[in-house]
Amino acid sequence: MKKVLSILIFSCFSLSYAQTSNENLNQQLQEMRKYFLEENYTEFSYYVYPKVIEKIGGVDKMIELTNASILKIKEDGFEILDITFKNPSDFITNKNELQVTITQELIMNTPKGKIASEYTLIGISIDNGKNWKFIDTSGKPKEKMIERFPNLSSEIIVNP
Repeated sequence: MKKVLSILIFSCFSLSYAQTSNENLNQQLQEMRKYFLEENYTEFSYYVYPKVIEKIGGVDKMIELTNASILKIKEDGFEILDITFKNPSDFITNKNELQVTITQELIMNTPKGKIASEYTLIGISIDNGKNWKFIDTSGKPKEKMIERFPNLSSEIIVNP
């Protein structure tokens, strides 16, 4: 009985993290989540798509803006509790990149109670799935994302 319970708990835990068939993607999503929740934006920046960092003005500027944003939401009475990932799309190969979209759910405490918001997260790998970088769409439509990042496939799924 104890063995069955241990296997069941392990299976449930594994399923909560097994989002895609690409283990590197699954692991890197969880690492990115961990660093963000720990407010370790230096390590978190490793997972941000380089063109996003470039558009912001570099890693230091991204870290500065992220810190300022988190400080502001905390001052306003908000607290990020968790981030989960679900509903991965099929993998798409486009312009020598492997691309995937995943629903990112952000769970927060607010002055009015807990809320959950969902956005599409785009994963991009230039080494056939070994390493992944991510773009948070923050609710922007697919057309806007492709305009900003022309390398994105027109087949990606971005939910508003």
